Amino acid sequence: LKWIMAELYPSQGEINILGTQLGQGDITKLRKRIGSVAGLSTDRLSLHLFAEQAVLTGKYKSSILYKDYGSKELTEARDMLTSLGGQALIGRRLYTLSQGERQLIMIARCLMEEPEITILDEATVGLDLFSREKLLKQVDRITELPHAPHVLYVTHHAEEITENMDHILLLRQGKIVAQGAKNDIITPEVLADFYQSPVQIIPIDDHRFYINPLL
Repeated sequence: LKWIMAELYPSQGEINILGTQLGQGDITKLRKRIGSVAGLSTDRLSLHLFAEQAVLTGKYKSSILYKDYGSKELTEARDMLTSLGGQALIGRRLYTLSQGERQLIMIARCLMEEPEITILDEATVGLDLFSREKLLKQVDRITELPHAPHVLYVTHHAEEITENMDHILLLRQGKIVAQGAKNDIITPEVLADFYQSPVQIIPIDDHRFYINPLL
């Protein structure tokens, strides 16, 4: 992930991100094209900010609103929240929000710069069952945005893979074990090789599933 976010450089070989080779291209410009949200990532924001103000900080890549702003900028932030299903959060301060609601704020904040890649790293950590499911539905709405980015969703929990997540990459100890279309990867044979143990794929609905280890 740090390579994709242009925070680390390879010690050997080449890595190209969005057409830019790490170590040669303009890394500052590249980083502006990539957004990321990690679990429990609201700590750097003042909890006294209103939801739309917190979202607006993403436009300036800062944890504070150091630039003058007006109704136009706040409307953009409110529209972003609404597009993700977070209209009920508008006008509320961060300290009144649940962890799931704060995570949605951080995702909306990340999208304010219209990144080409958005990385959601363990975005549901610390959420209860209902908050997690609500957030996953809101994450799926990202693909419906006018300038929808490529979304890289990082998780240890297969049941979080939603309908709109169509490509799977399996990593074990930092190495790629398998990658490809979801239907090609989510098979008992591929997963057994990945987990190095037999598993059972249990459908949750038409699009989601749970992986049960066969001990």
